[in-house]
Amino acid sequence: MMPSWSVIAAWMVGCVLSVAHMALMVACAPVARGLLVAGMARLGGAGRVPVLARWRLILSCARRHGVRAAGGAEIVPALALAVALAACALVPSLALGLPGSGLADLLLVSGLLVLARLLPLLGALEPGGARAGLAAAGDAAALAAMQAVFPLAVAAAVMATGHGGIDALLTRLRDPDPGGGRVSSMLLAVAILLAGPDLGPGDEARAADRMVDLGGRGRAALELARDLALLAWITLAGDLAWPGGLAVPRAGDLLPAAGSLPGAVAAWLARTVAICAGIVAARVVVMGAARGVRGRLVLALLFATLAVVVLFTGQEVA
Repeated sequence: MMPSWSVIAAWMVGCVLSVAHMALMVACAPVARGLLVAGMARLGGAGRVPVLARWRLILSCARRHGVRAAGGAEIVPALALAVALAACALVPSLALGLPGSGLADLLLVSGLLVLARLLPLLGALEPGGARAGLAAAGDAAALAAMQAVFPLAVAAAVMATGHGGIDALLTRLRDPDPGGGRVSSMLLAVAILLAGPDLGPGDEARAADRMVDLGGRGRAALELARDLALLAWITLAGDLAWPGGLAVPRAGDLLPAAGSLPGAVAAWLARTVAICAGIVAARVVVMGAARGVRGRLVLALLFATLAVVVLFTGQEVA
């Protein structure tokens, strides 16, 4: 049976919205990291750092012709960028129910973001450089922290929805009585921000050391991939903490109403700025005292465990 023209038109409009979502993610990813770097520099007394410095770095690298990497490291930047783009495509920023949203679940998204973090480490180890290799070895502990926290996050999503789909989870959290899900999702958002992004003490320096032997478009691709992965984490955490800002289709409709989209864009920008401000404050007050990855791992595991406990208790009471 052929689909109706209304279904085809809705699918085409949904594809346009998906492209707009990706354009916003790509445009804002370096700006988000720029906000974080500028805020941390200001509070740390390091002086003023331009928010658009990340975009300038990426564009400057893209215009240059870097040294050709040896072996398998040559394809690592393109792979890392493709994986980060795929993760961003699956994390809703503006609306629920867009084409491809059925593929998005926490297990897949977290796996893609872990892979986006792992690929640059493998690329740094391939050439055998001392600085790049030491930086990659130091980041292996961060990957261990991510692997320890995400099973708990996926367990919480499965308990809430039955299958861990992001759209289903966020739709459930928008219900008037989600059964303890709102508190659990906020705890889960904090755990994700602690375990996922490369925002700990020394992460920026290690990232620079990993890419010390790279230049040109390969360096630009890896820098943009880092920023996209960061924004994917921030957007996912913002969705979990405040799903009410997302546009959703009305009953019987395939797509959200057009009038709700400007508000959804404003809500996403507000969530992103608020989370960036919270990360800067936490970095100065909490994460600066937590010694490296170990302290972040303990805090992330604590919040993720509390999220599962709160959700389980809410279901038992219900």
